Amino acid sequence: MTESLGLGPTYLINKMEEGAQVMAVNSYPRCPSPDMALGLPPHSDYSCLTILLQSSPGLEITDPGDGKWKIVPEFQGTLQVHVGDHLEVLSNGLYRSILHRGTVNSERTRISIASLHSLGMDEKMGTAKELVDDQHAEEYKESSFRDFLNFLSNNDIGEGKSFKSTLIRDKDMRT
Repeated sequence: MTESLGLGPTYLINKMEEGAQVMAVNSYPRCPSPDMALGLPPHSDYSCLTILLQSSPGLEITDPGDGKWKIVPEFQGTLQVHVGDHLEVLSNGLYRSILHRGTVNSERTRISIASLHSLGMDEKMGTAKELVDDQHAEEYKESSFRDFLNFLSNNDIGEGKSFKSTLIRDKDMRT
């Protein structure tokens, strides 16, 4: 991905070498009234990349065009790769993390296994300076995994608060 941005294939190697991998295994039990319950509230992933395996459909994403929720089709036994907030920051918005949520169903328990790949606890991710010029202002503030954890401890993501929204620079502060 960094090569496609013109940064070369090894751009993140030093930052990712001491990085973190978080595994999240979620079980969404069968629910008799799935329209009254939500498995995981809307969020984007703080990581660079997320690799996801799910046992059945239930992941929904917002369509960037109309903002409506769309179910991600099931491709049995495939791994899905999702761009995280930190890759969006690095790319200055050329790659976008997407708002998504986990849903429940009335027929069976659904399992998802997510592997989130990120930088080390205090390693900061900022926009690649090579992607900032007179026509492309720096759109994001830098942040670390610790910044994300601090955000989580002080906010309720179920109330629609987004870590990514804290990273977007005010228009008058863009360089």
